[in-house]
Amino acid sequence: MTEKKTGKMALLLIFLTVFIDLIGFGIVIPLLPKFATHFGADAFTVGLLVMSYSLMQFFMTPVWGRLSDRIGRRPVLLISMGASALGYLIWGFAGSLTLLFASRIIAGIGNANIAVAQAYISDVTTPENRAKGMGMIGAAFGLGFTLGPAVGGALSQFGIHAVGFGAAAFSFLAFIFALFALPEPEQRTQAGHDRFRTEQGFLNRTLADQSLRIPLAIFFLSTFAFANMETTLVLLASRWYDFKEADISWLFTFIGFVMVMVQGGFVGRAAKRSGEKSLILAGSLLVAVGFVLTVLLHQVWGLYIAMAVIAIGISINNPSNQSLLSKLANPSEVGGVLGVGQSLSTLGRILGPIAGGAAFQYLGVESPYYLGAVSMVVVFILAMSLPSGKPPAASTRAAERPADQPQVGAGTRS
Repeated sequence: MTEKKTGKMALLLIFLTVFIDLIGFGIVIPLLPKFATHFGADAFTVGLLVMSYSLMQFFMTPVWGRLSDRIGRRPVLLISMGASALGYLIWGFAGSLTLLFASRIIAGIGNANIAVAQAYISDVTTPENRAKGMGMIGAAFGLGFTLGPAVGGALSQFGIHAVGFGAAAFSFLAFIFALFALPEPEQRTQAGHDRFRTEQGFLNRTLADQSLRIPLAIFFLSTFAFANMETTLVLLASRWYDFKEADISWLFTFIGFVMVMVQGGFVGRAAKRSGEKSLILAGSLLVAVGFVLTVLLHQVWGLYIAMAVIAIGISINNPSNQSLLSKLANPSEVGGVLGVGQSLSTLGRILGPIAGGAAFQYLGVESPYYLGAVSMVVVFILAMSLPSGKPPAASTRAAERPADQPQVGAGTRS
């Protein structure tokens, strides 16, 4: 009983730590393009700015995860949260585009710590309740993304620099909370290694597996489309509807609220009834329709309707695809395969802002949304060939593995 209570308390503490830290992330992300334009940045430069953050996450996420396997979860969380606070503090003092780039690069390094939080949960949960624990991280992300923009909108009334100071305060609060309240797990698994495996043979085998190719491609394309929209939405709303900082923050708050409601009360039950394939098809189609509505409904109410459709679609599509990928992966390699999916998702967050910013700048305001719609139509077409029934049994997949490719990476998976 004592161990059970200890595990629940550890989950609550890591949830609060991540939640407080992610409020800081949610505060700044909607206002970043607006701030960049104050320094003369065009849409393509805004895309590069957004990309710089994701690029740092791409490189640092596996580094933090593996480092936490060696020196501990708590020290790495403290170091990364300190980096986040520093990045946001630079935003508060930024007087040039160069400093704004520095702010996003440092914050990207710090905010690549979700892998460590996931590894922490692997340490303090049993396999039976691990999915619930991972869901708490998703909930913390959703709540942070919902409340953060609202806080950012309120702070923007005191100037755009106040937004950076506010985000830094939340990251510093998370640092203090982790320093005094978050314990190091009594035992550490190799979750960071399992989730971010870099052996070339494993990567090649994963990407070559025909049953995994389509879900992995969907990971990339869906994130690419959403990041493309997220980067240019502020620019579109400012140009078409003269949105100020507070208007933009409330729009992102609305998007986050819809996503939390859908993921929290619909996706799990719907997947049991209809299966992941049906949800991926429905979700991708909704996102494509939402992109088209964004440029066809030239009213503020139309923008909110389009964003609601996109938020519902992406909230259905992404968790369903992740669930399906975990079922199709070899049981001994689920953590590593999901890590590959996460890497491809991050790659989408790198390329999406560049493509969206360039399209907005050189092809017109509407072009990023047609690009996103086409991407999601491709996702819909790919999803039609996904398996609709249960994936092959573990014994069958093991038997299909060539003799010179033994199972590796067994153990605790995040």
